[in-house]
Amino acid sequence: MKKIVLKAMEEGDPCDIIPGIVTKVSPLSVQIDQKTTLSGDQILVPEHLTDHAEQMSIPGIGEVSVTVKSGLRPGQRVLMLQKRGGQQYAMIGRW
Repeated sequence: MKKIVLKAMEEGDPCDIIPGIVTKVSPLSVQIDQKTTLSGDQILVPEHLTDHAEQMSIPGIGEVSVTVKSGLRPGQRVLMLQKRGGQQYAMIGRW
């Protein structure tokens, strides 16, 4: 019975929210506690947390390409979702 209850609790809570601090940008490293630093393929970073190009339509000017400077910087605090039972983290935002 105890195993069934634990399994049901795990499935009802499929991920953990993990705070971290960006320690390095290239390659990206995020420290999540005193002993653990994540890097490389462990971290999935959405486009809105990177420097990226966007196409915009400006009345009277037309289509232009702009660079959105929203990349991560060392020292920034971030929130990540950790896949339960895995070593994969999805960054969801800054705070």
